[in-house]
Amino acid sequence: MEVKVNTANISSTNKLKDKKYSDYNEVTQKVHDQVNTLIESLHEIFQLYKPNEVMLSFNGGKDCTVVLHLLHTFYQSNPCLQHIKIPTLYITDPDAFEEVEDFVVDCEKLFNIDVIRKPGPIKEALEAICQERPHIKAVFMGCRRTDPYCQNLKVMQPTDAGWPPLMRINPILDWTCRDVWQYIYLYNVPYCNLYQKGYTSIGNKTNTLPNPYLRVLDEKTGAILSYRPGHELIDNDDLERAGRMTAKKEHITTNLVSK
Repeated sequence: MEVKVNTANISSTNKLKDKKYSDYNEVTQKVHDQVNTLIESLHEIFQLYKPNEVMLSFNGGKDCTVVLHLLHTFYQSNPCLQHIKIPTLYITDPDAFEEVEDFVVDCEKLFNIDVIRKPGPIKEALEAICQERPHIKAVFMGCRRTDPYCQNLKVMQPTDAGWPPLMRINPILDWTCRDVWQYIYLYNVPYCNLYQKGYTSIGNKTNTLPNPYLRVLDEKTGAILSYRPGHELIDNDDLERAGRMTAKKEHITTNLVSK
């Protein structure tokens, strides 16, 4: 999927608007149907949990940004919830991208969320939160089934033995990369600008590079000129993490912050 170009003729593209992908009206209807299904699910979830009993796990990635936007929209559509600042766990990282840190601050202002900054590891961060806020019983996550170790995850699944007792809620578990980007563009959802620089899955500076399948190469020298935007990998979920360097395996329960 590398692209070799003549340096005198570089143009940007937007595959989400390309007719060969989908008719705009069809995309709109599909996304609205997905959202309506999720809204029904949220009504059911909030029959089980009070608003002050849930929080969101957020790392500035596109998937959890979609979940944040969904929750914010749901809260703002309900007069009884409009005043609530969603508790939002953000695991701090000394090697975090500045762009991610800036985006988290932007989201804090835009969505009026209560960002809870905790150093990792995740297990210790959750233990601290459960001690400080014992009323928290469930955490919304941006995990998708194509993420590592999420193939057998359920939409609602308790944490494993030995972990703080929380219900993990994965509203977009069965969404594809295409679903995520179509939602983002249809609802004009802001997202971290690293995705405009060829990143498709974001960790930190030590384990993440732009996706090699989005390279733009000089046709004569083979030199890397730039990277195409992350959304151009829209139909290749299996290559979404190609920019991630090999990391030590972690148990599924640790996957509380999603790209």
